[in-house]
Amino acid sequence: MIKFFRRIRQKSLSENKISKYILYAIGEIVLVVIGILIALQINNYSEHKKERNKELVLLTNLSNEIKLDILQIENNTKLSKERLHRLDSLIHLLKNTDSIDKFSFIQQSFEFVIDQYFKSNSGIFDEAISSGKMSYVQNETLRQNIFNYYRNAKETYTDGTTRQITDEFITPLLVDNVYLNLEGFAMLGVNIEGVSNIENLDLDKLLKNRDYWKMVLLKFGGNREQILRWEGIKHRAQELKQQIGQELEKLNQ
Repeated sequence: MIKFFRRIRQKSLSENKISKYILYAIGEIVLVVIGILIALQINNYSEHKKERNKELVLLTNLSNEIKLDILQIENNTKLSKERLHRLDSLIHLLKNTDSIDKFSFIQQSFEFVIDQYFKSNSGIFDEAISSGKMSYVQNETLRQNIFNYYRNAKETYTDGTTRQITDEFITPLLVDNVYLNLEGFAMLGVNIEGVSNIENLDLDKLLKNRDYWKMVLLKFGGNREQILRWEGIKHRAQELKQQIGQELEKLNQ
């Protein structure tokens, strides 16, 4: 095309047709400008495509990470409910203290100091924040929802409180009221009979011991509060995963 204009220009000059030369010269300039604009557009499209591919990878990884959060919460909830059910059954054994095997009762009571804790799988999100990759997410509402989800999921004050209650209150109460007896030491392979004035475990006294029931109250209350909070995080995680899925569908079109 450019050679065509050049030939016309040369012919126009040879024929001394200045006006035609100017016209074709302008046409040649316009053609060059159009070529530049097309090249820029192609380059911009290529860059846009690269950015969208980066966004696609980031959102896919975040979706997988959020799925792990959901699975962790479901597993934590399952284990916590099963543990509370076993402890509830253990407590109800005290209705008939004569039929209780003390060693088994002490052993099963250890579950009072076991808890589940939720820790968000935020490695992809944290790396995206530190590297500035969150800017790849063009949907501003979705980007803000991602920030809000991880901010909420990382506020583990409920789990932190549960851990503190278990360490500072439940564990000492369990030791004093269930383990600090001849049977408790015997389970550890220590025979203190005749050495200490520590007595056998008296289940009838335990049944009326307010400290023991305080421990039960703290355990069930703390774990059930955890489960409620986990359910809230799970609900938000499911909503966010669905939003990311919708955005991925648009990017794949």
